[in-house]
Amino acid sequence: ALGAANCQCVIGESFARIFFRNCIATGELYPVECTDRLADVFKTGDIATVDINANTIRHEATGTTYALRPLGEVRPVIDAGGIFEYARKTGMMPQSAKA
Repeated sequence: ALGAANCQCVIGESFARIFFRNCIATGELYPVECTDRLADVFKTGDIATVDINANTIRHEATGTTYALRPLGEVRPVIDAGGIFEYARKTGMMPQSAKA
């Protein structure tokens, strides 16, 4: 549902393992963990800018930037569009036949 709503990432202090793995498998969302308790900083309606490459989130109203944990080895899988696309792009699985 989050992917269908064009959500690109979810930021939290931690994630249930099944949710984290589903994000990677489908390649629809970046499950990014924060190093600070952002629920105490951001309120409904606040605007944030997330930089996945720099591992930061910026609170636009205050200009404060917070650190995010790097995605590590799962990043290329999500970037590829999920586990099957990653497997195809890396040669682990044959490419789909084009009609």
